[in-house]
Amino acid sequence: MKLNLMYDTPVDLPGNISSACMSASDTLTLLLDTGDVVQHELHTPGCRPLFTTATHFSYKDGSFDAGAPSSIYTMDGITVVVNDFKTHGYLHYPGKYRIHLWREDYHADISRYPIALFRDQQQTPYIIYAVAWNHLQIMNLDTRQVVTAAKSLIEEGAEERHLAFYANYEESNMLPWPRAYDYFFGQLQLSPDNSRFLSAGWAWGSCDQCRVYDVAHFISHPRIADRSLGAWEHNNRNYCWTDNHTIAVTYDPYADEEEGAVKDAPGEIHFYDLRQEADEPMRKISVPGPPVIGAAIYYSPVLQALVLHGERTGVVVITPGGEVLYMDETLKVHGYHTGSDMLWHTAGNTIKIWQLTI
Repeated sequence: MKLNLMYDTPVDLPGNISSACMSASDTLTLLLDTGDVVQHELHTPGCRPLFTTATHFSYKDGSFDAGAPSSIYTMDGITVVVNDFKTHGYLHYPGKYRIHLWREDYHADISRYPIALFRDQQQTPYIIYAVAWNHLQIMNLDTRQVVTAAKSLIEEGAEERHLAFYANYEESNMLPWPRAYDYFFGQLQLSPDNSRFLSAGWAWGSCDQCRVYDVAHFISHPRIADRSLGAWEHNNRNYCWTDNHTIAVTYDPYADEEEGAVKDAPGEIHFYDLRQEADEPMRKISVPGPPVIGAAIYYSPVLQALVLHGERTGVVVITPGGEVLYMDETLKVHGYHTGSDMLWHTAGNTIKIWQLTI
């Protein structure tokens, strides 16, 4: 496998790049430190303004911070930009509107802002977004209707589980029940067919937890139903879909306090099949070399391989069977575009892009 440098160019911009996202194989959407969001087409000299995050409104918790770690999400011209570990963001639907997004600040500083864009089978665009640590909403972007407005924060079967538990234990706290959903949503990701979404969040303990939701059920049912995968040490691990029913999870035997693990033990990727009821991985592979915990992880259908990148990881490409196709611990990139197998890095007003090829 080869990694080819495709682009290394300073761009004429009205500010420095704070965050970037490849919205197409020849286009980047950029958040500048001025608060402006612009689009740059490769091999062109400048940029096209999209919208600004600047506002004359004031908020008790500040406002959108263009200098803070931020993420950009795009879908067919629709753009969302959010501060990863703060409370503000914006959604821009070209020719229609710009909407301010906000979530409550309870542990927002350690919980990545949950956002996902998708289209249903009728090609209607939707956004999944957080309004609180344990509360997601889904909005129809054509109509701006919140289609989950009637959804409660109570899980299915909550009353039955409460009664079953306290049939064997004394209830000393005498709190109202059933309790609200007790899970911190994290970064969201849709399955390839958009029928499910996963959350890379966490639960008290504290521990990393991946939870999976059926989109249609989440919209149409008043109670929350999830599928929980594992409860690992709180290491802020990442996940990705490899197909519509399989999820890959990064794992570190030592950092995850596996019995008998040594400090230099290789990292692992665990694969979970949602068709299996058991909460155990169906397969594990070792990743020799740099640590994988904390690395972003993606699946490339073209390469039929997993692509990982991170500050401590560099870039690693490995097949689901465990064959390492590419590894460079020294290469630091900021993002990966699944559709083109391109990786990018930005500094100031300079953009570098590499492409993975077989």
